[in-house]
Amino acid sequence: MTNNIAKKTLGWSIKDWIEFHQSVTADESFKQLQYLVECQQIAPTDPAWLSLCSADTLKKQWQILQHRSGKESLPLYGVPVAIKDNIDARGFPTTAACPSFLYEPEKDSKVVKLLRNAGAIIIGKTNLDQFATGLVGTRSPYGKTPCVFSDKHVSGGSSAGSASVVARGIVPIALGTDTAGSGRVPAALNNLIGLKPTKGTFSCQGVVPACKSLDCVSVFSLNLSDAECCFKILCESDLENDEYSRTYPRSPLRKFSDSVTIGIPKDLLWYGEEENPVLYDNAIKQLEKSGANITKIDFEPLLELARCLYEGPWVAERYSAVKDFLQKNPSSKGFDHVVKSIIDSAKKFSAVDAFQFEYKRQGLLQKIDKLLENIDALCVPTCPLNPTFEDVSNEPILVNSRQGTWTNFVNLADMAALAIPSGFRSDGLPTGITLIGKKFTDFALLDLAQMYFQIAYPNNSRTFGIFTEGVEINDDKVSGPVISSSDSIKLAVVGAHLKGLPLHWQLEKVNATFISSTKTSKNYELYALPRTGPILKPGLRRVNEEGFAIQVETYSIPVENFGTFISMVPEPLGIGSVELENGEWVKSFICEESGYTAKGSVNITKYGGFKTYLKFLETNTKTKKPFTTVLVANRGEIAVRIIKTLKKMEIQSVAIFSTPDRYSQHVIDADLTVDLKGVSAADTYLNIEKIIDAAKKTGAQAIIPGYGFLSENADFSERCDAEGITFVGPSGDVMRGLGLKHSAREIAKKANVPLVPGSSLITTAHEAKEIAAKLEYPIMVKSTAGGGGIGLQKVESEDDIERIFETVKHQGAAYFGDSGVFMERFIENARHVEVQIMGDGLGNALAIGERDCSLQRRNQKIIEETPAPNLPETTRQKLREAAQRLGSLLKYKCAGTVEFIYDEIRDEFYFLEVNTRLQVEHPITEMVTGIDLVEWMLVIAADMAPDFNQLKIDVNGVAMEARLYAENPVHDFKPSPGQLVEVEFPKWARIDTWVSKGTIVTPEYDPTLAKIIVHGKDRHDALEKLNKALVETKVSGCITNIDYLRSISSSEMFRDAKVSTNILNSYDYKPSAMEIILPGSHTSIQDYPGRKGCWRIGVPPSGPMDAFSFRLANKIVGNNHKAPAFEITLNGPTILFHIDAIIGITGGACVCQLNNTQIEQFKPIHVTSGDKLSIGKLLTGCRAYLAIRGGVDVPEYLGSKSTFTLGNFGGYSGRCLKMGDTLFIDQNKLNKYVLPGHNYSDQPLSYSLLPDMPTDKQWKIGVLCGPHGSPDFFKPEYVDSFFSEKWKVHYNSNRFGVRLSGPKPVWARKDGGEGGLHPSNAHDYVYSLGAINFTGDEPVIVTCDGPSLGGFVCHAVVAESELWKVGQVKPGDYIQFVPISFESARELMKSQDVAINTLEPKSLKTLDDIITLPTPEDPVLRLLPERPGISPRITYRQAGDRYILVEYGENIMDLNICYRIHSLIGLVDDYNTAGIVEMSQGVRSVLIEFDPYVISQTQLLTLLLAYEEELPYTENWTVNSKVIRLPMAFEDSKTMACVARYQETIRSSAPWLPNNADFVANINGITHKDVYDLVYSARFMVLGLGDVFLGSPCAVPLDPRHRLLGSKYNPSRTFTERGAVGLGGMFMCIYAASSPGGYQLMGRTIPIWDKLLLLSSSEQPWLLNPFDQIEFYPVSEKELDRLTDDFDYGKYIVDSRKEKFNHMDYLKWVDENSKSITEFQLLQEGENAEKFAKLIELSNAELDENDEIEKDQVNDYPENSVMIYSEYSGRFWKPLVTEGEFVKSGQGLIIIEAMKTEMLVPTLHDGKVLKIVHKNGSMVDSGDLVVVIEPIFA
Repeated sequence: MTNNIAKKTLGWSIKDWIEFHQSVTADESFKQLQYLVECQQIAPTDPAWLSLCSADTLKKQWQILQHRSGKESLPLYGVPVAIKDNIDARGFPTTAACPSFLYEPEKDSKVVKLLRNAGAIIIGKTNLDQFATGLVGTRSPYGKTPCVFSDKHVSGGSSAGSASVVARGIVPIALGTDTAGSGRVPAALNNLIGLKPTKGTFSCQGVVPACKSLDCVSVFSLNLSDAECCFKILCESDLENDEYSRTYPRSPLRKFSDSVTIGIPKDLLWYGEEENPVLYDNAIKQLEKSGANITKIDFEPLLELARCLYEGPWVAERYSAVKDFLQKNPSSKGFDHVVKSIIDSAKKFSAVDAFQFEYKRQGLLQKIDKLLENIDALCVPTCPLNPTFEDVSNEPILVNSRQGTWTNFVNLADMAALAIPSGFRSDGLPTGITLIGKKFTDFALLDLAQMYFQIAYPNNSRTFGIFTEGVEINDDKVSGPVISSSDSIKLAVVGAHLKGLPLHWQLEKVNATFISSTKTSKNYELYALPRTGPILKPGLRRVNEEGFAIQVETYSIPVENFGTFISMVPEPLGIGSVELENGEWVKSFICEESGYTAKGSVNITKYGGFKTYLKFLETNTKTKKPFTTVLVANRGEIAVRIIKTLKKMEIQSVAIFSTPDRYSQHVIDADLTVDLKGVSAADTYLNIEKIIDAAKKTGAQAIIPGYGFLSENADFSERCDAEGITFVGPSGDVMRGLGLKHSAREIAKKANVPLVPGSSLITTAHEAKEIAAKLEYPIMVKSTAGGGGIGLQKVESEDDIERIFETVKHQGAAYFGDSGVFMERFIENARHVEVQIMGDGLGNALAIGERDCSLQRRNQKIIEETPAPNLPETTRQKLREAAQRLGSLLKYKCAGTVEFIYDEIRDEFYFLEVNTRLQVEHPITEMVTGIDLVEWMLVIAADMAPDFNQLKIDVNGVAMEARLYAENPVHDFKPSPGQLVEVEFPKWARIDTWVSKGTIVTPEYDPTLAKIIVHGKDRHDALEKLNKALVETKVSGCITNIDYLRSISSSEMFRDAKVSTNILNSYDYKPSAMEIILPGSHTSIQDYPGRKGCWRIGVPPSGPMDAFSFRLANKIVGNNHKAPAFEITLNGPTILFHIDAIIGITGGACVCQLNNTQIEQFKPIHVTSGDKLSIGKLLTGCRAYLAIRGGVDVPEYLGSKSTFTLGNFGGYSGRCLKMGDTLFIDQNKLNKYVLPGHNYSDQPLSYSLLPDMPTDKQWKIGVLCGPHGSPDFFKPEYVDSFFSEKWKVHYNSNRFGVRLSGPKPVWARKDGGEGGLHPSNAHDYVYSLGAINFTGDEPVIVTCDGPSLGGFVCHAVVAESELWKVGQVKPGDYIQFVPISFESARELMKSQDVAINTLEPKSLKTLDDIITLPTPEDPVLRLLPERPGISPRITYRQAGDRYILVEYGENIMDLNICYRIHSLIGLVDDYNTAGIVEMSQGVRSVLIEFDPYVISQTQLLTLLLAYEEELPYTENWTVNSKVIRLPMAFEDSKTMACVARYQETIRSSAPWLPNNADFVANINGITHKDVYDLVYSARFMVLGLGDVFLGSPCAVPLDPRHRLLGSKYNPSRTFTERGAVGLGGMFMCIYAASSPGGYQLMGRTIPIWDKLLLLSSSEQPWLLNPFDQIEFYPVSEKELDRLTDDFDYGKYIVDSRKEKFNHMDYLKWVDENSKSITEFQLLQEGENAEKFAKLIELSNAELDENDEIEKDQVNDYPENSVMIYSEYSGRFWKPLVTEGEFVKSGQGLIIIEAMKTEMLVPTLHDGKVLKIVHKNGSMVDSGDLVVVIEPIFA
C-alpha cells in the first residue's frame, strides 16, 4: 500500500509537487513525503542512496517549513531533493564515498542552505565515485550505481547516485558536482538535463573538494524549467566563504541571437562508437533547423587544455583536498585503488610544474579566445561512449579518460555548460549533447536548449529519465533572468544626454540604465541647433534618401519616470521614434522643422555623431576659463547653487563660513573653505575685511556675492576692484545710482522707462503735502535708501501725510543712514513683474524673460512664475524692451533685474527699481530658457561675454517657484529654528536647497530652506506639478510654511492668476493645525503599537502606556488604529484649534472643556476653528488620550511616530509638548479614515467597553509566572507573599518603569553567581515588556519606554491585555498581582481586540476570579539536559503571553553559548519563520517575541526544539566581527559632573563616591593608573545591545585578566552624559543616550547612536552589533568634543575594520596565557571578592538607614503664612528661589523630579519666601510641605 502511494509521485516535476501540496492538507503532504522516503533503501540494496532521512529529521524539516512566513510562495515548497554525498547537509553524514572519511557536518553547505530556504526537503545523500574522482560511477565501496536503462551499463560519474534518483523520478532535482564532467556525463547516460553553471556561480562552501579551483556544484533535473528554477535559487555569491565565488551580472545574456553561431568540432573522436555519432549529427541538423549557423572549428586548443587536467599538476588539488585525512593513515579498507592511484600521482608534481602548466593554460586560453571570437556557443557530444561495467573493469583509466574528451576543458576554460538529451540508440540507451557558452551565458544556454527541444521534439514529445512511454513534458519552458526591462522604455539619445555630456544627469535622475552604443539606420541627418544657452543641443532629422547612420546610445528608463524625463526636454526637441541600424524602432529625440531650419543651425551629419562634432569644436576653438578660482561670498542655498556651476565649469570654488555654518552644505561642496570665525552676519558674511582677506589667502580671482549680504554693497564692489579682485556684478557707481530710489527714477526716466507719477526728493512735510495733493491719494512715501519693507508707507488721505513723511524720513536716517524721501502714486491691486537682464558692460543688454512675483507677504515673495500670466504679448515685449534700454544706458554688467509695477486694469506698467544682483527666483528663468545665469555672470565678469546680437532666447513652457521657509505660519510667521529630522523633496522637481536630514537651522540667518521649482508645458501643467511637488515635500524638525504654500498654490485665486502684491494681506489662510496654549505636565504624541522590531537593540516600543484607551480614542473618531494621538499624564493641555476637527478623549477621568463648557469623554466631539480645548487634572488613573480625526502629522522614525523622549526621537521633535508648539493634522490621510455609522458617531461608548478604573486606588493585575520563579530563584513561601500582598506604586514611576514597594523577596540562592553578588543578579538578558523585574530587592515593571537588556531576574510578566492598567497606576496606588494561565491571557487579549474592532457591547472580557489560578504555574516550559557534543543544557522559560526566554548552559559567560544564540537567530531569519516577531540576544539567552495570532506558545516551543537539531555545537567557529577603535577622554568634566550631580541629589556618600575609578581600583587591589591603563588596553567584545538603551553595548573584555570586580550604583543615577563609558563588574557599557544608569563611569567617547544616519558608514542608527570588538584610545576632552561635533553632523569617520573572529585561535591564546589568567581569577574569587562583598553589604545597610523623607512642622511659621504643598511624589531636584527672596504669583519655586519629569511647583501668591523645606536629593511625597511663603496683599 505504502509503495503504491509513493509510486504516484514518480516522475513528478517541481511544479507537480507544489501543486500537490497546495491541493491537500499539510498532514497529507507530510504523509506523502514520509511514504516516499520509506520506500527507498540505501546501498547495497539500492547503490544510488548512501543515507536517507530519518523519520525524526523529516518531521523536523516539515515542521520548520510549515512555520515559515509565505511558505506557499516558496519556489521549492515541499519538493523532495537529493544531495550528492560530497556536499554537506546537516542531519546526514558526509562520506565522499569513503567510509573512513565519514563525518557529521555541523551545518549545511551553502547550496543546501539555499535549497532549504527555498522550501526543499532533503530526503537523502547519493553515491559517487570516491572523492568525486571519475566519470564512470564505479569507484565507490558502497556499490556501483547502474544506468537506469541497463543494469549492465554504467550510469556515469562521479555524480552517479544523483543522476539515478532523478532519472527514476524519485526526486525532481538532485545536486551533483562537476570538475571535469561529473554533472554532465551522468545526464547523457540517463536521459536527463545536467546543468553545469559558470564557475563560482554556485558556492562550494561545505563541498568536499576534488579540484577546488575548478569545482562546480551541478544540477540534475528532468526538464529545463526545473533546472532554471534551481539555477536561480543557487546563483548567489558567497565571497566570504568560497574563495572562487563571484557575483553574477545583474543583467546577464538572456538569449543568443536568432541566428546564433554554434561551433562544433571539425574532427570528432568517437573511439570506435558507431551509434552515438548518428544521434549527434541528427542533433546538429535540428539546431540548424532552428536557425543556428553551424561552424566547424579546430578543437585542438580545447582538447590540449583538457589533457592538462590529468596530465598536469591540477591533480595535486585532489591530494590537497584529502591530505589531512591521508596523513592520519586511515584504513585501506573501503579505499578505491584507482582513486588512490590518481591521488598519489599528485606527489610527482612540483611547484615549478604548477607554474609551467599555468603558463601553458594561459597561452591556450589566448588561443581559445581568438578561436571563439565570432562563436556564440559550442555543441559537442556529452560523452562518446555508453560503457558497460565490464568495459570499465577492463580499462578503468582509459574508459574514464575517453568519457571526458568533450567535458574536461570546460572549467579550465571558465565556460558554462548544459547537457541535454539527444535521443536513444537502437539498444535503448540514451545519449546527449552539451551546449557550451562563455562565462555567464547560463540563461542563454537554457534558452538555446529550449529552442532545440521545440524543433527536435515537437508537441512536447520529449521523454525524460526512464519515463519513455505515454509521457508528455510541459516543463521545458524557461523564463530567463529577472530583469525589469518590461517595466521600462528604451530610449536612444543623440546629443547632450550622451555619457560625459552636460545633460547626462537627467538620465541618471530618472534611473536610466545604459544598454548599448549603436547607430541609427541610414535615414538621418544631424544638426547643431542655434545656441540659446550654455549647452549646445543637436537635432535629429529623418530623411528618405541620402541619409547617414548617426551614433546614438540606448538606455532603459523606468516607465514611471519617463514622463519626468520628457518634461525636461526643451523645444524644438520632442520625443518620437527612431529606427536603429538593426531595424528596431525605439523612442528618441526628434527635432521639429523649426529647429533645423532656424537661423544658425548647422548640418553636422558628416561627423557621424554629436561627440565627434564636439571634439572637432574643442580642437578648433580656443576655450578659456573665465577664472581659475572664485570665492562665493554667501551661504545657504544660493552658495550651494553657485558652487554647482563652478564645478561644472571646472573652476575652483572657495566657501566662507561662520561658526554655525561650519558643517553647512556649501562648506562641504566647496573646494576650499575659510572660517570667518564669528556667529553674527555682521561678524562674518557682512565683514568686508574678512572676506577680502579670505579671497587673498585662497588666490581667488573673483568674488561672486549671490543675493543678500554684500551683493548690492557699492563699497564692497569698489573694494574688490581696488584689491585687483573681480566683483561678479555691476560697478559701485551703478549700484549707488540704482540703489537710491530717487536717482533710480531719474535714470529710468532718461532710458524712457515708464514711471509711476511721483516726485523727486522732498525736504519738508509741507512740501510733501503739496506734492501729494497733485499726485492724488493714495500715495506711497518712500525712503530713497529703503528696502525689505522698511521706509515704505502708504498714505490714504491728507490727514496723515505730514506725520508719515516725518516717520519715513526718520526710518531712512536710522536704518540706512540716508534721510532722503520721495513719493509715488499708489497703484491699487498692482502686480509685481520683473525682467531678468544681462549686460556685457559695453552698452549691450539682453532681456531674458520676465517673472511675475506678485504673491508677496510683507513685501517678501512667496511664489513666483514665468512667463507672467495674463499679460498681453505686446505689453510683455514692451517690458523687455524697456528693461534692455535701461541696461544699455547704464552699460550694465552681469545679471540684474528691472522691477515694474503692472496695472492689469489699465494694461500699464511703471518702473519700480533695479536689483543689481542675481535674484532669488532666477531658477525659473533658467528652467524656461535653458540658460545657466550664474555661468553667464562669470563669463561676463571676465570680459568674455557672448555676442548678444547673435543670441536668440527662446522661452519654453512655464516655470514656478515656491519658497520654503523655516517659519511658523500659525504664529505670524515667526522664525522656527531646529534640527531637521526628515527632509524629503520630490526627486523629479528642481530643488535649490542647502538643507538635508540633520541640518541645524539657526536663528542667525535668513529662514530660507529651499526653493521648489517646477517646469511645465503650460501654466496648467506647471501648476499641477507645483501642487504635486508641495504635497511630496516633507520637512520635519522645525515648523515650515509648507502648509501655507499648499494652501496658496491650490487656491482659486492662484489658479486663476488673480494676483496682486497686496492680495495675501487679505488671503484667508486656514492652517490645518492646532496650537498648544498650555502643554500639561507630560503630554506627548504616541502611536500604536509603537516601534516594533527594535527591542533587540535597546529601542523600546514607546507607544501608549494604556493601549486599550488609546485604541478606543482612535476608534471613536474613525481613525486607522495606527494614527498618532496625544498621551496626557496627570495634567492635560490646553489646545487652540485652527481647523475644524473631530476629537475623542479616553483614559482616566478628567475635567474636559471646550470653550469653558464641559464635554464628555469616550464619544466623538466636533470642534471648529477657533475652539479652545482644555483637559484638566486626572481624577482617576494616570493618563488620558486625545485622538483627532486624521491623526497628528509627525515624522516616522524606525517605523513609528511614537515619542521616545530619552532618545530624542519620534513624535513632536522627540520630546514632550511645550507651550506654543504647533501641530498639523495629517491632511493627506483624512480621506483614508471613515467615521463610524450615524447611529453611533454621536453616542458614547457602551459602558461595558470602558476601562474599569478603581476610585479607591486598589488595582488587580493579571500576570503570567516567569521567566524566573521558585524554587531556583525564589523560595516557595515568597511566591505566596508576592501574590497575596499588595504593592505600593513608588513615586519614581514613569514611562520607563513602574517601581513598587512591598514584601521583601526571600531568595532561594545567596548570590547571582557570575551575574553579580546579589541573588537578583543575572547575566544580562532581554526583558519582556511588562516584566516585573527585581532590581535588588525592589521590583520594577518594565514599561513601553523601559530598557530592554539588563541583569535582574523577573518573577512574573503582566499579561498583554492587562498592561493598560500599568499605564494608569500612579504613585500611591496599590497593586495586587494574580496569576493567570497563558490561555486565559490570550483569551483576554482576543476579547480586547474584538471589543475595539467591533465596539460591540459586552464583548469585552475582563480579569475575574474564575480565570485566576489557585497556584502559580511553573514558568519552565521545557528543560533539555546537556547532551555532550550535541547541545548544552537548554531551558525554555515562559516570559509572558507573547515571549519565550531561551536560556543556554549554566550561569556563566561562555562565548560558545553566544555563538549558539547567534546561530539560532540566523536560522530563524533564514527560514523567515512565521509568527516570530523579534529575537533579542543576551549574554546566555535569547528572548523570542512571537505573535500568538500566528503561532501558539506550544507550536513555537515545538519549532524551537526542531531548530535546536539544526544548530552546530562546536568550539571551532568563526563569526563576522568589526574591530572599532573609539576615542575616549578619561574622567572628562562632563562625566565627572554626572558623578557630582548624583552625589548632590541622590546619595551623598557611597563606596563609589566621589571617584568611580578609585572605587574600582580599591576593590580590585590595583591603582587608579592601572584602571586607566586597563580601559585603553582592553578589547571588549559586544554580547548584546540595549543595556542602557539605543544600541548601548553589553561588552566583555576578551582578556579574562581585564574582567574586574565591580558593582553598579544603588540607587542608579537619574542622568548620565551621552557617550559615557562605564564598567559594571566584568562588563563595559557605552551610554548611547543621556539616560539613567548604574555603571561606574570611567570617561566619555563619541556618541554611538547615529540617530539620523548622517555618517557615511551608517546603514542603521546603531554603531555596534553582537560580536563586534571595541578598543579605546586616549584623546583630550577638547579633541573629544570636536569629534563629537563631527559625529553629530555626520562627518566623523569611524575607525573600524572587518575581520573574522576565530574562536579556536582565541582559545589557543587563552591557553597560552592560562597561568596568569588562573592567578588573576583566584585572586578575584578569594580575598578581593570577600572585601568587595563586605563593602557592598555595608553600603546597602547605610542606604536603608538614610532613605527617609524629611518632614517639617507647620506651627513654626507666622499665622498668615501660606503653605505650599507638592502635588507630586518625587525627589527634590533644586530650588529656583532663595529664602528671603520676594516672588510673584505664578512664579516657580522648586522643581520636583518625578516620573523622569521635572515638575514645577509654583506660588499662587505674591510674597516673601520664608522657608524651603527640603534639600537637594530629599524624597518628597505627594501632599508634603515644600515651601512656606509670607504673603503680600495689595
